[in-house]
Amino acid sequence: MKKIAIGFLALVYTATFLSTPAIAAVKAGATCSKAGITNTSAGKKFTCVKSGKKLVWYSGPDEAKSAATPKSPTSFANLYQNRNGIAYAAWKSTAESIAAGKSNIVNLNIYLGPTTVAPKYKTPEVALALVSQAFYKYKTPENVHVIQYSIEDIKWAEDKVKSIVNVNDYNQLNGQENGRLVSSNCEANDCFGAKQVSTNSGIAFILQGVPKGSNNDPMVEARFVLGQLEAHEFTHAMQRATVSGQPTKEWPRVWIVEGSAELAQNLVMSYKSYAEYMKWRKFDSSRLYGKNSKITAALMTSYLDAKYNSDYWGSVDSYYAYNLGSRIIEIFVALKGPGIMLDLFRESALQGFEPAFQSLFGITWAEASPIINKTIVELFQNGE
Repeated sequence: MKKIAIGFLALVYTATFLSTPAIAAVKAGATCSKAGITNTSAGKKFTCVKSGKKLVWYSGPDEAKSAATPKSPTSFANLYQNRNGIAYAAWKSTAESIAAGKSNIVNLNIYLGPTTVAPKYKTPEVALALVSQAFYKYKTPENVHVIQYSIEDIKWAEDKVKSIVNVNDYNQLNGQENGRLVSSNCEANDCFGAKQVSTNSGIAFILQGVPKGSNNDPMVEARFVLGQLEAHEFTHAMQRATVSGQPTKEWPRVWIVEGSAELAQNLVMSYKSYAEYMKWRKFDSSRLYGKNSKITAALMTSYLDAKYNSDYWGSVDSYYAYNLGSRIIEIFVALKGPGIMLDLFRESALQGFEPAFQSLFGITWAEASPIINKTIVELFQNGE
């Protein structure tokens, strides 16, 4: 067992990009060759960023209104017009929140199964702390337990949970998972899944099935080497903490629950580099791009109207709750900052989705959803 007590963890935000020596004078808005490279000219640092379909030099916040960086949307009224600025606005606001915040995790325990080979990502405490920092204005679970196990250590993992909580809490957690609290992360011969569960008293668990082989996931490096899996699951812990002890009206829409966690995992683990964020954003959306993309206006209409798993898992790829959901939530973060991910979860649970949406955005869902539909379809059809 590795036990880490964390009262404060402030990670200073420094934007880091791949660098290239200054070879010639550059100016904001001029074309460049590769996203992420930098150049210094006349005392100013320029970064190569994507603006629409072009790569151009951008010199920082003081040039935010220039052609170098797409304008960020400020409301649904100009969302479609400024759609190329969505990704940068979401990334920038999250990086700023991490820079301003601190981790509020008090007690973190990490357990590795006796026959389990340690995951390649060795510092889950960093991933969890970054999530807490990004949402530093919100309630963070104080007691967190990460249990990592291979298929041979399922029984050990179950016993570990039982040693931490009382019988009633264990039965509550196990019942929520249809009697497969630990084993549902595993298949017949290996474990690939992870889940987050919390007791009514606020103890948060991340149950991580550690794979021995590969399942050909294009995001495998991000999830299992770079900490995105741990960040994803702890985002769920933050979601649950917002409604802990309060009577809820409904469970938030699945694309809010999973889309927020899928987006947060990349935003927080790539907070130092916009280029890195865009790299994993592209990987995660790889099945949704191009002329043969299934992301059409008709599909989006159905998707945005869906409330629960049973509404559309029969006709829509279940993974769309994650990758497509993250792109919808990215719009909300671009408009309101990262806290909107938890605000929307909480208020949807307490009020119901449509009243919650209107109270947070000042526009009805019936008015906003066609704009979201048009924006998402256009971005995917253009490979953005």
